[in-house]
Amino acid sequence: MTWGVRKLTVVDGGCVAMPDLVKQSLYVEKDCGVPRAIAIVPHLKERCPAVEVEGIQMEIPVPGNPVSPSKIASVLDRLKKLVASNEVVFLLTDTWESRWLPTLLCANGNKIAITAALGYDSYLVMRHGAGPGKRCGRMDDVIAQIQNLSTEDALGRQRLGCCFCCDTTSLVNSLSNETVALPGLTSIASGKAVELFARILHHPEGIHAPGDIAGMDTEHQLGLLPHQMQGSLPKCVLSTVVGNSSNNCTACSNVVLSEYRKGELDFVMKAINQPTYLKDLTGISHTSIKSDTCLNFPASFPVNSGKLSSVGCLILGAGTLGCDVARILMDYGVQKLTVVDSGRVVASNLARQSFYTYDDLNTPKATTILKRLKERYQSVDKLEFKECIMEIPMPGHSVSSDEEADRVREDCKKLQGLVASHDAVFLLTDTRESRWLPTLLCANENKIAITAALGYDSYLAMRHGAGPGGSSEGSNVLPALTKLPAEDVIGRQRLGCYFCNDVIAPVDSVSNRTLDQQCTVTRPGLASIASGHAADLFARMLNHPDGLHAPADIAGTTSERPYGLLPHQIRGSLSNYNLLTLMGYSSSSCIACSDVVLSEYRSRGLDFVMQVMNEPTYLEDLTGLTELMKSADYSQVEWADDDDDDDEFPDIC
Repeated sequence: MTWGVRKLTVVDGGCVAMPDLVKQSLYVEKDCGVPRAIAIVPHLKERCPAVEVEGIQMEIPVPGNPVSPSKIASVLDRLKKLVASNEVVFLLTDTWESRWLPTLLCANGNKIAITAALGYDSYLVMRHGAGPGKRCGRMDDVIAQIQNLSTEDALGRQRLGCCFCCDTTSLVNSLSNETVALPGLTSIASGKAVELFARILHHPEGIHAPGDIAGMDTEHQLGLLPHQMQGSLPKCVLSTVVGNSSNNCTACSNVVLSEYRKGELDFVMKAINQPTYLKDLTGISHTSIKSDTCLNFPASFPVNSGKLSSVGCLILGAGTLGCDVARILMDYGVQKLTVVDSGRVVASNLARQSFYTYDDLNTPKATTILKRLKERYQSVDKLEFKECIMEIPMPGHSVSSDEEADRVREDCKKLQGLVASHDAVFLLTDTRESRWLPTLLCANENKIAITAALGYDSYLAMRHGAGPGGSSEGSNVLPALTKLPAEDVIGRQRLGCYFCNDVIAPVDSVSNRTLDQQCTVTRPGLASIASGHAADLFARMLNHPDGLHAPADIAGTTSERPYGLLPHQIRGSLSNYNLLTLMGYSSSSCIACSDVVLSEYRSRGLDFVMQVMNEPTYLEDLTGLTELMKSADYSQVEWADDDDDDDEFPDIC
């Protein structure tokens, strides 16, 4: 819907239950007992009245779960019509075998199909290849006659595989097994699935587009178009994989499609009621190939629910990131939550910020987000929700009157108290300058700080390092002003904060912008991906024996911890499908967490903050960045002459 899709059909056979509320973001407690396909419709329309949504309660027949011929006939007929009347099909069911019949119908009808599947801490997102083309005939006649089925698509290319092409073991009745995934994993996989669909739709070759691999060059405006993405949260990796259609595939191979086109209902009845029929037909009955689907990955992250339920989280910013992070933290089991925001819900928020509806227009975001969370968890007695409607004081936003100065000082005191009284702070605001004071306060109080930030098609999720020396018990035992060490309290070099790589102080980035420039513009789905990584980073940090002081891991290294790696920074790009784990130590010139800044804050308190707000260059002068920039300006850079004067300079990243 955020991309602009206005026609949706939702098919599901189940009803909303209490366990769904912590995983399925649109449902609330009053929906329990209502069919999910019916309950989802009003929630979507609350966010976008223009959307046309049809909810269909229907069980999809699956191999290994015999049903009567009359039931198969009616469902098959309806499912065929649904696939034929829609341009794309998203396969998002709980079990692998329930995707078989839709996969077959999409291959037969040459429809775009997108699969998103979850393991416990890993995921698979892929687009299915086109159906088999004709060996001859018109290019647009892509539904081949039985005798003319080709291993190529209508454009003469080798067909890309479907989600069953590498799978030979999962066509059994697994309806009794429930998919259990880490909170946040669904957000990451869903964001990538929708992005993949949008990219297919904008590609000139659509469903016939070849599969790209991360690292390739592309001239396409939306970037690379992979076939499969496989991600692992414990290993901090994202792989792009290409796989061609298999001659032994139980869903899209020529022999399966030929049998289906000969006898449709009879074939589907055999496949569903005879457990070995498809394997016998495709010749894989005696194969020992192991299933490659990530639904079979084992659980490996022992989340400490007791620690999560007792931790107090402070969320700064109730926008796109704030909505997603709040929901995921609640799904993890966090019960103490405070949300800070000064804005009100406006119509443009509804497409991006998942908790708000048209009924919430002009209400404070901080109030509304907690109202929505309470609707989801009405029966939980121990929830501690608080709201704080306030502006965060920001560098570069000068104070022009005594009255305004009094208000800013009051806001600073509130923020100081909030940071001191919570265990973790999430920095999710729209502007860079609004993160400066919370970063300083977290370093001063030695608090966990998690930042999630968005570009247009890239994102950052990072944890800030510990404060200098002191103790995690609070500021009452922090070192003397003149004895700030370069290490943290356990003697490790401090990891950097969000500002440690900057060479300029934050300034007012909003006041001189036009109205349309004052909102962060990102690709739909990007916020859910960044939010999933940010919440997962927090949970891993909380479960690490060193907590805030944990060293940074880099992807590719090994870890003996059951929950995997704990990186410092995760940076991702949707255009290039890169996922990088980076590490940086605290900078002695950092404008937010360096010793000189913390010393000035501790000695002067709010007078220091007020000077930072009113004097744009003060932080740069204090930390030595002014002198650094001057030395860079006066330095001479000599370029070696090249024999070919026409050569261009290489790109510098």
